[in-house]
Amino acid sequence: MKLINNFLMVLLAVFVFSSCENFVGGDINEDPNNPTAVPIGAQMAAIQIALADNYGGDFSRFNSMLTQQVEGVERQWVAFNQYTGLTPNRFDDAWRNTYENILNELAIAKTSAIELELFHYQGIVNVMEAHVLMSSTDVWDNMPYTQALQGIDEPSPAYDSQADIYASVYRLLDEAVTLLNGPSGTVFPGSDDLFYGGDVSLWAKAAKAIKARGLMKDGDYAGAMSNAMASFESAADNMAYQYPDASAAGPWYRFNDGREGDIEFHPTIRGIMQGLNDTMRLAQYDQTFVVAHPYLVPDFLQELVTYREMQFIIAECEQRLTGSTTVAENAYVAGITASFARAGVPDAAADYIAQADVLTSGSLTLEQVMTQKYLGMFLQPEVYSDWRRTGIPSLDPVSGTTIPVRWDYSSTEYLFNSNSPSETETSIFNDKVGWNR
Repeated sequence: MKLINNFLMVLLAVFVFSSCENFVGGDINEDPNNPTAVPIGAQMAAIQIALADNYGGDFSRFNSMLTQQVEGVERQWVAFNQYTGLTPNRFDDAWRNTYENILNELAIAKTSAIELELFHYQGIVNVMEAHVLMSSTDVWDNMPYTQALQGIDEPSPAYDSQADIYASVYRLLDEAVTLLNGPSGTVFPGSDDLFYGGDVSLWAKAAKAIKARGLMKDGDYAGAMSNAMASFESAADNMAYQYPDASAAGPWYRFNDGREGDIEFHPTIRGIMQGLNDTMRLAQYDQTFVVAHPYLVPDFLQELVTYREMQFIIAECEQRLTGSTTVAENAYVAGITASFARAGVPDAAADYIAQADVLTSGSLTLEQVMTQKYLGMFLQPEVYSDWRRTGIPSLDPVSGTTIPVRWDYSSTEYLFNSNSPSETETSIFNDKVGWNR
């Protein structure tokens, strides 16, 4: 009887409260100083920092480890380095950040931008969505996308093929260029855009750069070259986030601060650089990975796609299509030069390039281009894709007979998505991603 009476009291309270709310003429629970819908301008900075953190965090650490730019030498990173520790739970954070902190937030921002006809914001959101989709499918292959992010309405989203995800990426990028080149809408991005300060012309260049990156992996060298040439004109155009200081530092600084000694510079890349007399960049990179590291500084510039990458893409495409031409060699030199500037030793570039092992006019090879790109994109996740598609540089497995060719899915995906492959069906050693088959 007491339970029934309590239930009736609750019903009465709900009725009275609802009647009062209707009488007042609105939702008296709504706090005008605490809105439930976040303006897109307020979302932008948080999404961009999450994107930079994810790309410069797990994506950088695991990909650069697999390509032997760094090695795990202490604690669980020893097992990661030897591949045995690369179990599904090790990718939980990257998977969760990709979906919850980036793709989900981008979906909310896109809905707001479309409803409010904020065309430039739509374009920016498209570029960021394309970037995270490409970098994610490059390590996980097929992924939930078209049915993802629907909450309880679709708890087990189906997996889209990598080919379909890439098609979506190209569509997003093409739409972005159109939107960014058109009217802004009633509100336009500004200081809330941490990457470009609202400069939509730079966002359009970034869209071209990301498309060039994708077409390269698809083997469309003419298309990749065309888009790369239409993208960044200098390093000032790079899509990047400048971390402010030690209180809000870059991912590598934070990792070294909390996990000092776990990861160090790899002997493989050291040997390549020593063989090419690459002493100045080596001095910047090859130091103990602690908070005092001269390159992995608190105010790290976390790059997501760069001018030097575009120059190496142009050099590779031209070399593949035509051979060692002036176009290929000029782009190759520009990529190396930009890399030395990024390493903080710009004055050392000319002497380095003058070496016959680096460049002899008329004889530029694919191996030279890819080796210099490998060195010039130190700690950039894209190096893992370059190595898988070209096999350059030649790497020996740290243990066993095979270097992993992909990441495993997260443990939560195996547990809770009935449409995911089973854990036994996924092999990080044998299941190549779509463009690598």
